[in-house]
Amino acid sequence: MNFSTYDEVIYVGPADLIEKVNPGDMGYIIEDYGSGNYEVEFSDPDGTTRAMAVISSGQLELSKT
Repeated sequence: MNFSTYDEVIYVGPADLIEKVNPGDMGYIIEDYGSGNYEVEFSDPDGTTRAMAVISSGQLELSKT
């Protein structure tokens, strides 16, 4: 699936302790690097950035909200 900048996405890959990303985490696409790779920003409920990671499209789903 192709995503656009600022799309809200859900991480569906395995838990990643290095990047601090867990299945079900919601984030926003902030950069499209091509070849199905996206930089995604994940934030805490207060808006503080918790993680920024380059993630392949196969580990992301478009949020329905």
